[in-house]
Amino acid sequence: MAEKAVVTKVDIVGGLRSAGVQQGDVIGVHSSLSRFGHVEGGAGAVVDGLLEAVGTAGSVVVPAYSNNVEHVERTPEEKALGMTWKSRILPFDPKTHGCWTGKIPDTFWRRPEAVRGTDRTHSLSAIGPHAAELVKGWHVLHDLDGQIVLLGVTLGCCSSMHLGEEGIELPRYIRAKMTMPKELREKYPRDQWEIGYGPYPDFVLMEGPCQERGVMTVVRIGDAVVRRARLRELTALYADYLRKCPEAFYHGCLDLP
Repeated sequence: MAEKAVVTKVDIVGGLRSAGVQQGDVIGVHSSLSRFGHVEGGAGAVVDGLLEAVGTAGSVVVPAYSNNVEHVERTPEEKALGMTWKSRILPFDPKTHGCWTGKIPDTFWRRPEAVRGTDRTHSLSAIGPHAAELVKGWHVLHDLDGQIVLLGVTLGCCSSMHLGEEGIELPRYIRAKMTMPKELREKYPRDQWEIGYGPYPDFVLMEGPCQERGVMTVVRIGDAVVRRARLRELTALYADYLRKCPEAFYHGCLDLP
């Protein structure tokens, strides 16, 4: 077996610089610690590297999606109706509940200077001058002309891609498959349950077009592939492709032009 790369905080800062991250930038980060190889200092070193890369004038926001849910088995009838999963939402304390989005964000939100949002299932955590604004939602990163940085993960993890769907009128047959039956909506109110239902867009299909159009920069840090893109450009390009060929994202049955 090949030996894992050894990565230091200096490597992380240098790699982020190569990807285009500068002092004063506002960045949203999705990450996988294990993809780097061996990181000296672990997740804390990655957090330190991110904060050093943007400096005291910059801000970093991460998904600190909480683990305060109880997964419940679906009934055969619910499976037949198209439900893919269901979870009961439990009480949430942003100061104590961990997150399921990885070791890096779980280390990040515990920093004393970090701010964490109050969304019961999809809270964000941020550090920097814009922290209080950024935890209100990914739309704030978009409005601030911020960047998305993917550390060892793909666009499939990029929740803010959904911003590109705003104002897009999907074909009726796709909308029909995304519309939960009334009986399920009434039985599982959204303030108490998280329900998986309908097709989910395949964001990874945008990586090729983004690189070809110069929207995305790709570098390596250790064993991890690191992708960086300005969120406004990323979601605008996604919206263009979604208008032209929604079937490609919701069914994976067509190639992108």
